[in-house]
Amino acid sequence: MNISQLQIISLTALHLVLLVLLAPIINTFIKKVKANLQGRIGPPILQGYFDLVKYFHKETVVSNQTSWVFLTTPFIVFSTTLVASMFIPTFMTSYLPKLFGGAILLIYLFGLGRFFIASSAMEPHSGFCSMASSREMMLSILIEPVMLLSLFVFILTTGSNNISEIINQLSIKGIGLFTPIYLLTILALFTASLAEMCRIPFDNPETHYELTMIHEGLILEYSGKNLGVMILSSSLKQLIIISLLANLIFPWCMCNNFTFSSILLSILIYLAKILLISTIIAFIETAISKVRLFKVREILMASFVMSIIALVIAVQKESRFGL
Repeated sequence: MNISQLQIISLTALHLVLLVLLAPIINTFIKKVKANLQGRIGPPILQGYFDLVKYFHKETVVSNQTSWVFLTTPFIVFSTTLVASMFIPTFMTSYLPKLFGGAILLIYLFGLGRFFIASSAMEPHSGFCSMASSREMMLSILIEPVMLLSLFVFILTTGSNNISEIINQLSIKGIGLFTPIYLLTILALFTASLAEMCRIPFDNPETHYELTMIHEGLILEYSGKNLGVMILSSSLKQLIIISLLANLIFPWCMCNNFTFSSILLSILIYLAKILLISTIIAFIETAISKVRLFKVREILMASFVMSIIALVIAVQKESRFGL
């Protein structure tokens, strides 16, 4: 079905609004599921919105030791995260613009935001922020290769670096999708995604314990509106990664018709997908505890090896098929 330019703009706007609105809810949903699994009540499902309203109404306090980097970082991070959301389809795969770079640019947009966050954390000359900044850079060296190699496997097997096209190609394969290459790649990508989202076992986003925190240490000196923007950006990034995992694991039931009923049904299916992935994340965080910092390297290196094995098998398979 041909979609006009106005329809594409409308669907893209709906896509962005849906992600921004869902980001705080999904973050709270994970906390709620974890609390229920642990026998607690947990926060109300709208707690994420309440927190953002609270931050946006508070005064912003800035250290006199900081420069323009500290002040502009929240908006740079939010902008890069919002652009990254244009690469990940939610309820349809045919409306997003074909942006240059595809899956590779997605990872480097995350890296650009991480660079500014780590740089701004060094600005106030706080020991906790500096420690978190160095840990974040160490993790990035381990996370980015795993995510890139995992996406390279999908690029190689589908012949496209556009994530929408990758999902379309995966959906055609049906039950034949679940090959050893695919399972290895998904496992490696899922593990690296937990680290990218600063989730257990790599980090605990709900603690301010100075010896273990990474993400919380990076934004420790932010307050008021700037803190609200940083938290919204973090929640949006988390939802983007969850959406990527959901659509790679369950690439089916994407809407192809520009009708109200089809779009509504595909949005409901998309919600079911991300809620399922969020529940799995909550279950993992309940079943295991945060590992020591020096053990993080071993887990991510194991994921790196899995992605390498999957890539080598995929290259050999493609070469044999080409011959």
